[in-house]
Amino acid sequence: MELRAGRWDAGRSAAIHMCNCRSGAWAAIVLLSAWLGSAGMDAARGEMESVRTIRVHAEAEAAVPIDRAVVRFALISEGKTPGEAQQRDECRFGDIRKRVDGEWGGKAAWKTSEIRLQPVMAEGKGKKEGKERTIAYRVTRREAIELAEFSQLGGLLAVLFAAGVDEVSGVEWLSNRLEPLYRELLGKALEKARGKAELLAKAAGAQLGPVLNIQEGPEPARPLSRLELEGAASGVAQQGTAAVFPVSGGEMRIQASVQVVFRLW
Repeated sequence: MELRAGRWDAGRSAAIHMCNCRSGAWAAIVLLSAWLGSAGMDAARGEMESVRTIRVHAEAEAAVPIDRAVVRFALISEGKTPGEAQQRDECRFGDIRKRVDGEWGGKAAWKTSEIRLQPVMAEGKGKKEGKERTIAYRVTRREAIELAEFSQLGGLLAVLFAAGVDEVSGVEWLSNRLEPLYRELLGKALEKARGKAELLAKAAGAQLGPVLNIQEGPEPARPLSRLELEGAASGVAQQGTAAVFPVSGGEMRIQASVQVVFRLW
């Protein structure tokens, strides 16, 4: 009787163990199915959300008077030694600054962006052919001058070219009203975007919902390139005792743009 009871208990234990294994397998299958179902529902929900949104682009533009200007130029001076190259650079820069400050009473704002000293290399000759050697030293100086009045730009460019600057890399137009006007245009661009979205939503038989995303477009800049300056350098005209560089004034166009995503109901 005890042996039978033992056999019965062992069989019962094995049966329970098998049931537990089967239950675990079924539980894993149920969990996997639920997970796949959830992922599928999320994908479907994401697809539905993309259908129920609308993306629009809008711009606003206005003109602003040019008040100030920044001119960037470079001086390149060479010498047999580093000290000689540096001395020539200081002499040339001092002469240009004296001319500019004398013309505008020291009201121009100066900013040095770079002073670089480097050797000038050349290939050797004869027995040293193929080997580079230092033949001179070069100092490159990059400066920027900001004028408080745009009307002075033509005279400044004339002074720089007359002084023999090696490069005028560009002119940047500035306005005292640039920042406040740009913020105002951003608001107008957003209003235009909402108007477009409402029109499209109504045409599609939907109702416009809240804003989901806003992206600001880049703020455009319009500097005068070096090629334009070099091409115009030949147009410097002599009027009386002062050279006048032909520069057109006027207004600069400012544009603000936005991309907005709205929810559709």
